[in-house]
Amino acid sequence: MTIDKNQRALTQLSALYRPGTLNLIGGRPGMGKSALAFQLAMENQQPTAYFSLKMKREQLLLRHSTGQCPKWIHIDDTATLTVDSIREKVRQLRETYDIRWVIIDYLQLMTSSQPYSNREDEIAHIIEELKAMAVELQVAVIALSQLMRTVMLHDDYRPTLQDVHDWERIGQWVDDVRLLHRDDYYHIGGGKKNLLEVLATECGQSSVPDLQLKYLKWDASLTLKQNIHGISDTDKLRAMLATTEGEILREAKPFDGDLDWKTSTGKMLDWMLEERACILNRMFELHCTEAEVRRFEHVNEALLKMMNRFHEEQQQLNRQLDMLPDIGEHSANRFHLIGEINYCHDFEDPKLFPMEEDAFYGSHWNEMLWVVSSLSRMDAHTIHNGESNKLDDGYTWAEGPLRIPQFEHICVCYLVHAFCTHLRYSIPDLLRMSTYICERSMCELSEGEI
Repeated sequence: MTIDKNQRALTQLSALYRPGTLNLIGGRPGMGKSALAFQLAMENQQPTAYFSLKMKREQLLLRHSTGQCPKWIHIDDTATLTVDSIREKVRQLRETYDIRWVIIDYLQLMTSSQPYSNREDEIAHIIEELKAMAVELQVAVIALSQLMRTVMLHDDYRPTLQDVHDWERIGQWVDDVRLLHRDDYYHIGGGKKNLLEVLATECGQSSVPDLQLKYLKWDASLTLKQNIHGISDTDKLRAMLATTEGEILREAKPFDGDLDWKTSTGKMLDWMLEERACILNRMFELHCTEAEVRRFEHVNEALLKMMNRFHEEQQQLNRQLDMLPDIGEHSANRFHLIGEINYCHDFEDPKLFPMEEDAFYGSHWNEMLWVVSSLSRMDAHTIHNGESNKLDDGYTWAEGPLRIPQFEHICVCYLVHAFCTHLRYSIPDLLRMSTYICERSMCELSEGEI
């Protein structure tokens, strides 16, 4: 899909948001609501008030723009806002900047200044007040809304109006509802890849049908890394790290079991862990001490020896497997030998390697490494039937954050590369990790694989 088609779809969607209207953009967590809303504001260039109740201003800009806020977008990142306080702020912005759009990210984080016995009544009151504000101040209100888990019960996971919280009560105040769907979000490794569908509903203009936009998370990741790499103030980076880790702690608690990266919470955590790793790697690049370089050399050499030894043992076991006699259906060639090396983090007894720079970074090392370890979606290193990636000292796997001047003299082994580029571990994390686990397993091949 070309950029021109993306812009055309955004233009069609923008045309719906006229003065005096209340509009919802709904989706499950991690579906792309914030990214779409910010892109709409960027493309439309209407004077816009963006109320970010979910993330701080800097995080929003790091993830969805060049790191700078366009002059027509006015971001308010106050964490707790009532509908009355938003109304007053919009009134002031309307007078000062002629605000035309109001984006609220997102609806379920808003509160009312009036007490309610249940959340449903409170949300209904908020919706009614948002519509009244749109009419009174003649602005288009675009409220992002999390959909209910009932989406997961649909055969195709495509959302409908019935997945909007309390739709029967709030529908009378809403002028248009668009629901977001990404096929590859639910069908890992399959489905329609990198495609965000903006689905039309019965509530809205039928003249604007379902729309499709390119959705490339790699683009967002690249923007994030480029923006963070442009920051040289370590105090600012430390403050950003504290904010990001605070969000991770809120989402991951309690620390009493494995996290599933396939869930909406897991995917949200994965994105925040990527941001955390980018910040820590930038801090390391700016601050890197001789002690840290020596520790990196030690870890790199130790992991290379571990990997080579494990590889040799794997080859030896594979030769022994080949020597086993054929016994009918249990023939040795029906079996596949797999070896895996991973970092193993014990939350109760972490065995982290202490360093003088611990306070400089200010990270919650134990909690963060537990989250990364629990959410890792792949193995750091896997050996199939004795075959593996290059392990010799004459080849370096220094890529991404590992390609820095301080490491030019080091031939980086594959295992270090895997932890710091394929997984969500930062270089400072790696220097503190000290416990690894090597596991082997046998699986039986199917008829088609033999």
